[in-house]
Amino acid sequence: MALKPTKDQIWSFIKKWWLSLLLIYFSWLILKQFWWALEYNIFFAVNYNHPFPFSWVYFIMDNLTLIIHEAGHTLFGIFGWRFLTILGGTLLQILIPILILGYTYRAKKSKTMQLSLYWLGFSFLDTAAYCADANLMQLPLLGNLSKSAHDFSNMLISLDLLPLHNEIAWGLYSMGVVFLLGAVLVPLAKLGYIEEVQSIDLDLNL
Repeated sequence: MALKPTKDQIWSFIKKWWLSLLLIYFSWLILKQFWWALEYNIFFAVNYNHPFPFSWVYFIMDNLTLIIHEAGHTLFGIFGWRFLTILGGTLLQILIPILILGYTYRAKKSKTMQLSLYWLGFSFLDTAAYCADANLMQLPLLGNLSKSAHDFSNMLISLDLLPLHNEIAWGLYSMGVVFLLGAVLVPLAKLGYIEEVQSIDLDLNL
């Protein structure tokens, strides 16, 4: 006869997995959005009606990522290398979540680690959509810039990789999937192991 879980066990499960359950839903929404953008119409990347309240979450993430992207052009433009200036937008929008992820991992902050992984996955999906548009250059650019300012079109042309823009975009999309999955599965990681060992050592020394 199967034993019913106790209230403490149920509460412990909820505390451990509530954010993962939420991120499964949020991940599904953006994976579907960007999959449609890559497979059918690139405008799904910018024109997509998310259900409330995720529409607000997406609005905040999308605009924050955009601000960081634009700041990346300015930051890396200091070095005076045109290719790095163009790459800088994408580079910074991926680098910032990675830095936050590194800090939260060292600090053993599992929930913040999940959010940083989710943001990193989002950044890769956003980058994938931008890359997929490198050939047709249909996405509207900030400030109504001309098509000649399209980051990925310029970068891939300079690297002679423009014919492979779709393959590269799907590769970036796959990276996004990996990080979103990682965000969901963080509770399985034994982040407290080091702290537990240190605690045991201190007890023994006492």
